[in-house]
Amino acid sequence: MKIIGINGSPKAKGNTRLALDTMGEVFAQEGIEFEILHIGHKLSPCSGCFRCAKTHTCTLPDDGLNAMYEKLIQADGAVFASPVYFASVTSGMRCFMDRIGCIDMNNGRQLRFKVGVPVAVARRAGAVNAVDELVHYLNYAQMLIPGSLYWPLAFGNTPGQVAQDAEGIQTLQVLAQSMAYVMKVLAAGKEHVPLPQLPKKVYTNFIR
Repeated sequence: MKIIGINGSPKAKGNTRLALDTMGEVFAQEGIEFEILHIGHKLSPCSGCFRCAKTHTCTLPDDGLNAMYEKLIQADGAVFASPVYFASVTSGMRCFMDRIGCIDMNNGRQLRFKVGVPVAVARRAGAVNAVDELVHYLNYAQMLIPGSLYWPLAFGNTPGQVAQDAEGIQTLQVLAQSMAYVMKVLAAGKEHVPLPQLPKKVYTNFIR
């Protein structure tokens, strides 16, 4: 089994990475492989061209997005983690979600029924707003979202301070355990319960 961690922070070694590493320690104990992908500033925003409806890949200049999507397809679960600057996920995470979401909904929804969780890291406030954004995204992708003892967030300002948030660390550890459990249950049941057939999506436009 494998989980992909998406680090939506511009800082490769900041508190968001520490939050992911905390979960990674639990995944290792559960015998689950964990790979972290750092988004940083390298992704361009979605252009809304919808060429991916035909190619099933993003046709913007190659910035690594398609390779990241392929890793998500091959994985069993994903952690979408972002720091909070203005009561929202970062612009890098937003670019990632918009483009991956656009490809996936035109590619047979390859992420559906994988296990996905949101994680937000904040200095003080706005973390719940960011978690809500991530939950809406995971929900639209039809990913399964386990919970923890609290909302999946942790607090810290300068790099390393998340480690001092005892409740946040525990929340992340229990979240990782929940992910591992759901993934193992899914793996055990797949041979007995087939995935439901994916219908063609109905679009209702209110302006005609």
